Amino acid sequence: MKRSTFERSLRSALSPLYKRLETRVHPLRYLFLEITSQCNLACLHCGSDCGTSKAQGELSTEEWVDLIESLPRKFPEAPPVLVITGGEPLCHPNLPLILDAARRSGVRFGMVTNGWLLDEKRLTQLLGLGLESCTVSLDGLQASHDWLRGREGSYERAIRGIEALARSPIRIFDVVTCVNPRNLPELEHLEKRLVEAGVQRWRLFSIFPKGRARTTPGLTLTAVQIQELLGWIAQRRKAHAHTDFLVDFCCEGYLPRDLDRQVRDEPYFCRAGINIASVLGDGTISACPNISRTLAQGNVRKDDLRAIWETRYAAFRDRAWMKKGPCETCQEWKRCQGNSLHLWDADRGHTCLCHFAAARRGEDVVERIAAQRSDQ
Repeated sequence: MKRSTFERSLRSALSPLYKRLETRVHPLRYLFLEITSQCNLACLHCGSDCGTSKAQGELSTEEWVDLIESLPRKFPEAPPVLVITGGEPLCHPNLPLILDAARRSGVRFGMVTNGWLLDEKRLTQLLGLGLESCTVSLDGLQASHDWLRGREGSYERAIRGIEALARSPIRIFDVVTCVNPRNLPELEHLEKRLVEAGVQRWRLFSIFPKGRARTTPGLTLTAVQIQELLGWIAQRRKAHAHTDFLVDFCCEGYLPRDLDRQVRDEPYFCRAGINIASVLGDGTISACPNISRTLAQGNVRKDDLRAIWETRYAAFRDRAWMKKGPCETCQEWKRCQGNSLHLWDADRGHTCLCHFAAARRGEDVVERIAAQRSDQ
């Protein structure tokens, strides 16, 4: 649901207080389950370096079922909503058993997929198991998407899945796009394709230099390109202000306050370790799945998830240790807290990407693009 201008302004004004309260209370709202590292694509920007077969030491189906069934007992006030991810979760041979455990336990769940295996038959099965939300990746027009995803035909498969979702009764679904220099000029045409497919929410990400993207040239945006992307999003949000189509910049990246309101419905807030946790394929307990393994908090094979959530995660809730490198003397530190935590570079000892600096250097560019007529 779209926020009105007044609602966005109010949320922005109350955001600092809300962040402090949420950090202090830290209710676990979303739990990512990386049920397999196996994937049917070979994405150039993969943050988890997934392969065609599952990794050694992954949790068994029985272990995933036991974990899910324990959640109502461990979190009786409100079990976290599960986000089933991977790898590619639809590659897991026993996915229906895992999802059925959630259904029987009364635990709500959604899924993130590349769409290759998402057809009408599979979607009907997933909805019957209780799937409430789904996110599909679409990274440009056909040539650009297939190039980034490393497999010919992946664009058509993703479109098929997106169209199936648009026709279905699913409560929530959206499309995410990882913007890079190759697909940045295609966003206008991609937007048109998504509207035609019946999509109502589109989230745009910038690729960050982690995983394979760190060693693959030409994937990350320059500061000028980040400015162009943010300006384009602001422009398209104006153009769709009175339609059912919502364009949103992702939750990643602290931005100047006025610009933040132009490109997002929700003010920037990195919720890793505050409202969000994850269990990785080998049982590692962390926050968002792409966060550095140096920030792991335990393992479900030997640790109690609720106890870990309540007694650890100090590094996520007090980020003073991140005030290093470019952040050390930044006047925005109090509000930014080092940017999104998955951007922390453990090898370099500081945040690897600053959206605020990129946007601030080109505020005039962003404002000029955003002020263009919405039909251009």
